[in-house]
Amino acid sequence: MHLVTRRIACFCENSFEAEIPDSVDLAADEGVEQLIVQGGFMAVDCPACGKRLTPEFPCLISVAREIPGVAGGRGVFLLPEAERVACMRGKSGAGEGHARIAVGMPELVEKVLIFGSGRDDRIIEIMKYYLLTGAAGGAGEDRDVTFLYRGDEGDRMVFHIRGLAEGEIGVARLSREIYRKIETDLESRLAGEPFSLFCDPPYVSIRKAELGA
Repeated sequence: MHLVTRRIACFCENSFEAEIPDSVDLAADEGVEQLIVQGGFMAVDCPACGKRLTPEFPCLISVAREIPGVAGGRGVFLLPEAERVACMRGKSGAGEGHARIAVGMPELVEKVLIFGSGRDDRIIEIMKYYLLTGAAGGAGEDRDVTFLYRGDEGDRMVFHIRGLAEGEIGVARLSREIYRKIETDLESRLAGEPFSLFCDPPYVSIRKAELGA
């Protein structure tokens, strides 16, 4: 893990400096993967008021397994949520050259879970597309609905749904058979729209299609 000094502003108007990672290796840095998944990555306490802060700074995360679709690629580059629009419009040079980009901490958690389980995030995003256009009943058309893969429960893959109701998180459980079915003809799916719109690395995300990027 490599640390850099960052200045952080708290809600209490105090600002302070803290050591924040700008690169980590999940295979070598013990405990970091769990820290990411549990929401404690980059978390710091304000020395003035004691509030727990979870800032987002650019950081390169090297995952243990090779990322699908990129020969030898293992790097997921975290971009702060504030850079989402620039990233989706191809106007952010940060993260280019890496196997994947994750925008915001929730997406980083998801990528770590996906690659940690040996899955292909392109298939996961295609599953989200079907959830948005089918199982979500078209809810994505008039709401900012997002899906995040959260792991497996038995033979089901679990997705958390945000945006269907204010302040609530829904849960969708899809059979792993759906994943396997998409996997059998993945390359042909990726060759055409709509999947080519949001499965093209380094930023592989259904949100590119949702927002017309």
